[in-house]
Amino acid sequence: MDASQSKVRELAMLGLLTALQIILGNMLSLQLYTHKIVFTFIVIALTARLFTPWATAISSALAGLLGMVIFPKFAFFPGFILTYFCVGLLFGYCLQNKVTLLRIVIACLLTFFGFYYLMNSMWLHMMYGISYKVLLTTRLPQEIVMFIVAVVILSIIFRIPIVERLINRYEMKH
Repeated sequence: MDASQSKVRELAMLGLLTALQIILGNMLSLQLYTHKIVFTFIVIALTARLFTPWATAISSALAGLLGMVIFPKFAFFPGFILTYFCVGLLFGYCLQNKVTLLRIVIACLLTFFGFYYLMNSMWLHMMYGISYKVLLTTRLPQEIVMFIVAVVILSIIFRIPIVERLINRYEMKH
């Protein structure tokens, strides 16, 4: 396979993973006024394992932007795009070369408590004027549960033999 075919294949795979993020983040999610339960972390982690941190960050930000444009539920706020970008970049750096339980825990810990809990609460405060203290109080249980769920799900997914084989097969073709 020549270099141009490899790039086309890589771009197609990245496009597919970005589309899966849009679907999981908008069609298969539960979004309330100040809470959103999504499983996009699964696709972001797979993207991070297959692509560079910057490609993962751009894919996540693009998925967030397109999801907000195609499936508008609440007011658009660009801060959330920054959150998506940061999450993709973090997962990219944590999972790019090797997936271990410690790397999964670090990525999820910083994602759910740094970006989703603190950063997204700040965006919601800026958007709706809700007290930051109230947002932090009400959003904490959700982030604790989602952190645990994400660590468990990602630990299981990256141990499934077929997932390991597909990742290895994709890496060999690069």
